Parts: sequence; structure tokens; C-alpha cells
Amino acid sequence: MLHKTIRIAPGGKEATVLVNTKLYPPEVIYSAAYVFLDKAHFLFEGEPKKQIIVTIKPKEKGLDLKRLCLDFSNELINYSVYVIQAAKKQPIREAIIRRALATNTLADETEEPEESDWLDDPEGIAKPWTPDRAKGTEKPGRSEAVPQGRKTTKT
Repeated sequence: MLHKTIRIAPGGKEATVLVNTKLYPPEVIYSAAYVFLDKAHFLFEGEPKKQIIVTIKPKEKGLDLKRLCLDFSNELINYSVYVIQAAKKQPIREAIIRRALATNTLADETEEPEESDWLDDPEGIAKPWTPDRAKGTEKPGRSEAVPQGRKTTKT
């Protein structure tokens, strides 16, 4: 026998882990099992207020059930610590969120609405360009000189 709470069936096709729900709430047990879903199937039964019996059936032959059960037990501890730490830090998270929401609310109430200055176009760059509007360039007329190297024909 590995431990009084862990039993491996003859032939190594399945293992049973007895979990005391006074030490590990069901949420912790499910979270620990979730980590190993790629390696094994998990079946739960028992009295949730006293003890949950977790049956572990590997998906592949040759999987070390002893190791899997011990790793599952470690994950129970891991998620238990997580739940405890989350409960301790809950007031801090709530205070941070309240502060963030209060800051945004106060900022929205105290700010004056901004003028839409993004519509202003002092440089005139938002207007479509046409040769008529080009500054500093002139359209060559019939009487103006033609640049060298170009021949013109008069009609």
C-alpha cells in the first residue's frame, strides 16, 4: 500500500484516491484533476461533505499510476494554497478596482468637454489636391516659355 488514502488496483489499470473534503473543498479537487485531464480520466463519487473518492484511469498503457497519484496529491496542495491566497488578497483586489472605477468617474465629472480641434485644418492638408490649388506652380500657358529639350508644335 502506497498510503492509506491512495490505492492502486491489481494490474495497475486504475487508482483510487480518497480525499477529505474538510481539508480540500470540491473546487480544489476539480482544479487538481483538471491539470491531468490529458493523461487520465477522473471519476468522482462519495459524500461531498465528508469524503470524495477520486478514481483515476490512465488514458495510455504504461503510465506510472503511483507517480500520477502523488502528483495529483501535490496539485491538491497547490490549489489549496492558491484558494487561501486568493481569499486573503480579495479585499486588496476589490480596493484596487474601486479606486480605478472611482478615479475614472471623478475624472469624467470634472473634465470639461474638449472642443473638436481635430477637425481644424490650419495647413489645408485635409483638402483634396488639384493642380489648380498648388501653390508656387503655374500651369504652362500657350504664351509661356517651354523648358529646353522639349519641342512644341503650334496649331
